[in-house]
Amino acid sequence: MEPFTSPATRDRLRAVWQGQPWAADLLLGALGGFLGAIGRPTLSFVTYEQTAYSIIVFGCSVALIFRRMRPRLSLAVIGVLLVLHLVTVQELTLFAGAVCLIAAYTTQTQLFAPWRWGYVAVIYVGAAAAVLTSSTPAADTEWKVRLVIAAAAAALVTVAVLAGTVRRTRKARYEDALERAAVLEARQAVERRLAAVEERTRIAREMHDVLGHSLNTIAVQAEGARCVINTDPDRADQALAVIGRLSRTAVDDVRDLINVLGTDHDTEALTRPTPSLREIGALISELQHTRAPIRLHVDGDLGAVPDQVGLAGYRIVQESITNVLKHAYGAAASVRIVVHDRAVDLTIHNTSTGQSQTTRRDGSHQGIIGMQERARALDGTFTAGPDPNTGGWCVSASLPWRQP
Repeated sequence: MEPFTSPATRDRLRAVWQGQPWAADLLLGALGGFLGAIGRPTLSFVTYEQTAYSIIVFGCSVALIFRRMRPRLSLAVIGVLLVLHLVTVQELTLFAGAVCLIAAYTTQTQLFAPWRWGYVAVIYVGAAAAVLTSSTPAADTEWKVRLVIAAAAAALVTVAVLAGTVRRTRKARYEDALERAAVLEARQAVERRLAAVEERTRIAREMHDVLGHSLNTIAVQAEGARCVINTDPDRADQALAVIGRLSRTAVDDVRDLINVLGTDHDTEALTRPTPSLREIGALISELQHTRAPIRLHVDGDLGAVPDQVGLAGYRIVQESITNVLKHAYGAAASVRIVVHDRAVDLTIHNTSTGQSQTTRRDGSHQGIIGMQERARALDGTFTAGPDPNTGGWCVSASLPWRQP
């Protein structure tokens, strides 16, 4: 069992106390009534002064209970009753002084400007008037003593005002901190959602590239193997071997992407190296047994291309070749890669097959959108469209990178 003074217990009690401020005000009203009961004059309805004092004590105690819910009305009622106290009760009382200080404190914690300063001014005037007109000290010649008492009363009111100001400032800072924390939490939630959406989009793009290329290549190789299985068994066997290798590679790639979805870490849970432009030759060699002649021209050192840029370039070339196989099967294609100091340029175009490639490619824009997003993520450029010179299709991209 937790001790009463443990931090957790104090925090819970503080939370309950702050969540029910009326309980504190009820206790404050009861305390005010207790001070009125033990002070002078006594609570009674025998004399005019005692009756007025009893009404003042009861009214001020009730008003203290509502000082948070209706602060201006509560302070106005307290002010009227203290004026009645000044008129009917000839001596200074502990109850009136305590209520006056509580009222001064409340003006700073519950009221907005200019109300708080107007009420404070009234309290200062009322306290000074109560001291200067009271029957203590009795001798009129002791005006210096009265001034000292008035100065002391003003000092006490000032302390109460300053305490209320400090309380208001701390409360405002606390509320500002809570508001900033709420805004920060909402911003973090939005950032997490955006990161999740971006990750899902990235994985969907990878799935599209991997499965799209693999399945289309497998289909092309299967058609080629079917055509030559009787006339050229060795070539058919090679095509089937490529199909098996592509199938296993696609399964491994999909498994890695699923592992990314299942991990709790921010880093990618890939078990194999990501492809790069250095593997473009192997990508094209997989299609050597098809009826799609593809030429590769490389100018520059592919090893100088950073991994992130190499992956984007590889996927763009892969998707472009996949589109050639899908929409212009049998057409000659060429891939040109030029490596500069801080960028790599990619150009993939194919000749015409006599069919309308534009119409067929407009049926799905996911591949082109994915290539555009890859280039845009690297602050690069991307264009794709019909080639007026050959009547085929041309894809070009420029992928920059920063020097280390």
